[in-house]
Amino acid sequence: MKKVIDGFLVLEGLDGAGTTTQKERIEKELTKRGFSVMTTNEPTSGEIGRLIRRVLKGEVELSEISVAYLFAADRAEHIYGKDGIIENIEKSRIVVSDRYFYSTLAYQSFELDISKIREINNFPHPKDLVFIDVEPRICIERIDKRGGEKEIFEKESLLERIRLNYLKAFENLPEDVNFIRIEGDLSIEETTERILERLSFL
Repeated sequence: MKKVIDGFLVLEGLDGAGTTTQKERIEKELTKRGFSVMTTNEPTSGEIGRLIRRVLKGEVELSEISVAYLFAADRAEHIYGKDGIIENIEKSRIVVSDRYFYSTLAYQSFELDISKIREINNFPHPKDLVFIDVEPRICIERIDKRGGEKEIFEKESLLERIRLNYLKAFENLPEDVNFIRIEGDLSIEETTERILERLSFL
């Protein structure tokens, strides 16, 4: 199994960091430049991903280890399944994902040992990994503005701990991974520009 997947770009950040917005903007910019692009996200829109979203909304209660295995199963299908990441890359597409297993390492290591989470998430890394580093306070302000029901992790004190977990998750990346940390106080447009400037394939 490859350790790093060329043509695979992952966007990570706290809830409210703007990963979804950047995914859409990057898709538009890459398409303008002649690339064929597939955008995706985790949890996925598949059966397992839909169950995970119900757990995150507090509609379904499962043990922490069960949730961890659900994420891993959803991710395995995401990468290796029909119309998944590998299949699209083999068709010469750039795949841009809103979240990947780094989110699992950051969000699920409160109740579970991180070594266990790493063990069940032995998946290849993306060639390009972007971390949009926004202060938890700002993330909560953005979440409040967009309204709607909050997910279980959308509290400032939790987001502060999750940010630290993210930084730990990025400590031992393979040398081939192009890690791009973006300061969270930039405008939406500036953030997109900074990401595009540092992508390995541009």
